[in-house]
Amino acid sequence: MQGKVIMKNKSVNNKSIVYFTEIKKDSNKSLIERLAIMIDRSKLFKNIKSHDRVAIKTHFGERGGHAYIRTPFIGKIVSKVKEYGGIPFVTDANTLYSHKRHNAIDHLETAAINGFTPETVGAPIIIADGLIGKDHEVFKINGNHFKEIYIASTIFHSDFIIVATHFTGHPLGGFGGSIKNLAMGCASIKGKFLQHSEYLPKVKEGLCNLCGVCIENCGYNAIKKGKNSIYFIAENCVGCGECVSVCKYGAISPKYPNEGKKLQEKMVEYTMGIKKQKKEKIIYINFLIDISPGCDCCSFSNAPIVHDLGVLLSDDPVAVDKASVDLINDAPYSPLWSTVDKFNDQDKFRAIYQDIDWNWQLNYGQQMGIGNKEYKIVKV
Repeated sequence: MQGKVIMKNKSVNNKSIVYFTEIKKDSNKSLIERLAIMIDRSKLFKNIKSHDRVAIKTHFGERGGHAYIRTPFIGKIVSKVKEYGGIPFVTDANTLYSHKRHNAIDHLETAAINGFTPETVGAPIIIADGLIGKDHEVFKINGNHFKEIYIASTIFHSDFIIVATHFTGHPLGGFGGSIKNLAMGCASIKGKFLQHSEYLPKVKEGLCNLCGVCIENCGYNAIKKGKNSIYFIAENCVGCGECVSVCKYGAISPKYPNEGKKLQEKMVEYTMGIKKQKKEKIIYINFLIDISPGCDCCSFSNAPIVHDLGVLLSDDPVAVDKASVDLINDAPYSPLWSTVDKFNDQDKFRAIYQDIDWNWQLNYGQQMGIGNKEYKIVKV
């Protein structure tokens, strides 16, 4: 298939390797220490060359949330990059939805409020797509949805990327993992717009109480109050999904099936393009801690779906996301979730987002050559 990326992952019997350090009840080493040990044993950081400018792509969290990756973990990644000769910085790109990370000023203030400063992580904090999200470089690809993608300039000009992802549920992808963090998180606002642009929410009759929270959080004047429920102005909607995230009554959901699948395919093609532009110089670290049903873009954090599981590391985004889903689905529900009837389902993300097939992004990712669903766990 044209546009395919040649994989260079370590593998065993055609299975990609995913390293895993798990939460233990009786360990005499902290999870932060064991993250460092896993990094060394994987030998993946040896691909960092001396003086490589290394972008540590994470999510600074929205104001009001608390389940994002803790700064000591990011600080440990920073210190290991320095140890291997790289020059690290910690970064994220501005959001498509208009809240407190929509421009670099608000974004940096939010990062600081949530504990991300040069002093706490040991490296500069840089907003990847500039003051208002328009700083990007265009990169040509040969995808089914895109022939060019818009990569945040700071990401584009970095030499190496470490994708540090807080693995969560997500209303459009079923889950948000390394694929989403790289694809959506490394795109400029225009790139995010184009990935979301065919997504249009729908209102579930009888659930909307006209509280107006979705209208307050929509920056595009795309939602209006009707007689019995809100309605959407299709030409104004950019498909950012903010209304889905903020509605606490479950009255707004994505349409199924085309839009959800198409958005997942677009994220895969952005991942394909960034991998190609970086010549595979990308490492993926998934944190299975505080595994919330919604992503860190929400201005709140609900109870975790399962208990904390640990941290995974790989150079294959498909494998590390698939391993993350499998570990979560194999774990028992946390008590607050296990009491709800519909959450007796083993597929936890499908139980939460019943109209979203999260497996689509993994299948399409394998088809487009960005990774392998077959993996082997190596415990550290």
